[in-house]
Amino acid sequence: MTTRAVPMARLLTRRLAWIALAVLLANLALIWAYYGSDTEALQDEMVVREMARLEAALVAQEDGSYRVAPAARALFETHPEAYAFALIDAMDRVADTANPGLIPEDAIADAPLAGDWIARLPAGAERILVASHEVGPEAAGLHLLLVLRSDPANLFEDALLAELVRHIVLPLIPAILLLLGANALMVRRSLVPVSRAAEWARAQRPGQAGNVTPPDTALTEINDLLDATRRSLARLTEALSAEKRRAAEAAHALRTPLAALTARLDQLPDGPAAARLRGDMAELSQTVRQILASANADAVVLDADARADLAEIAEDVVAKLAPVAIRQGAELELLPDEPLAQAQGDREAIALALTNLVENAIFHGGGRITVTVGPGASLSVRDRGPGLPEGDPQRLFEAFWRGPSASVTGSGLGLSIVERVLRAHGGTITARTHPEGGAAFGLDFPAAD
Repeated sequence: MTTRAVPMARLLTRRLAWIALAVLLANLALIWAYYGSDTEALQDEMVVREMARLEAALVAQEDGSYRVAPAARALFETHPEAYAFALIDAMDRVADTANPGLIPEDAIADAPLAGDWIARLPAGAERILVASHEVGPEAAGLHLLLVLRSDPANLFEDALLAELVRHIVLPLIPAILLLLGANALMVRRSLVPVSRAAEWARAQRPGQAGNVTPPDTALTEINDLLDATRRSLARLTEALSAEKRRAAEAAHALRTPLAALTARLDQLPDGPAAARLRGDMAELSQTVRQILASANADAVVLDADARADLAEIAEDVVAKLAPVAIRQGAELELLPDEPLAQAQGDREAIALALTNLVENAIFHGGGRITVTVGPGASLSVRDRGPGLPEGDPQRLFEAFWRGPSASVTGSGLGLSIVERVLRAHGGTITARTHPEGGAAFGLDFPAAD
């Protein structure tokens, strides 16, 4: 089972995002630990926030005094047992207050004298937080006294959250997002040479002469990899060329004795033994041709401007193999449904594929064999034999593979040659058992522009 591939740019960007998240969480932990170890600092921040809220709510009265607006008094009215304030004017008089019973008696007198201050007074097992701060216009001489005996409104947690937002969310998150965007862009740009190298590698084919020189990616490691790939392809091309030469030499060397044997068999009087010998000789000749064709199938070089007339190819192949079909007791017919079908590809290679497919139908299918041109840039071959063997149809195209009920004759190369030619053209081959009986093969080629 193969693992689903993930683009490298996405993988690196995802990892950078995890790193940024780890940095963010580390900062959150540090801020939390800092204020967790110094609660008084956070209490001071809480007092400053509440003082600023009350100062913003001061409203001047007609007689020149000041009061806290009703909207800012909701906290004190909701929690009369926990929060209190007193607004003291320049004459040390209480101009406004909420829950005065919570305020220590001497705190009002001390507020104007000491200026801004925060005190923690003992009250049994707890402490009362008392703070004084000069508020309003300087000429008014106002002091605000704030008392917190407990914190049911969670002002402490609100202050902690505000600190986290101020020290982490506001400065860090925009920077992290900007960094992630810049890194994603840099990663994609940095991987462009890899994409160019992959594009070059995909265009290379073993055995193809004149492979394009690898691009210069300006990256040492990738250039080394491309050079190693080029050298490996060159060695593989040499090996394939040598294999092709050996196959061609063997095939050519066998043609002469095979031709002599065929001529001598033709001189024999007709009879069952002579017929069997002629059939065996035909199969042997086919095997020799397929050995040579197998080597040629791996060396198909396509010209981008190459065009092939499928109807013309089918007509030539049917005419060439008609005598073979007659000798084997089969019947060939051609149905040019699309007489102007044009494919992008090599004419000789397509003829080689169709020849092997029709020969396979003649020797292993039999009956009436129909070669159809079209629709579009396609060819199909159907016989009236027993159909395909059970199992995966794609195994038919493996070299030397034979079905469990296949005859002992044949080399098992014909369909493999067809598949390799189609692969070289960027086309597809399909195989199925026809509903009315027999095997049906379809060849689909890229259509010519």
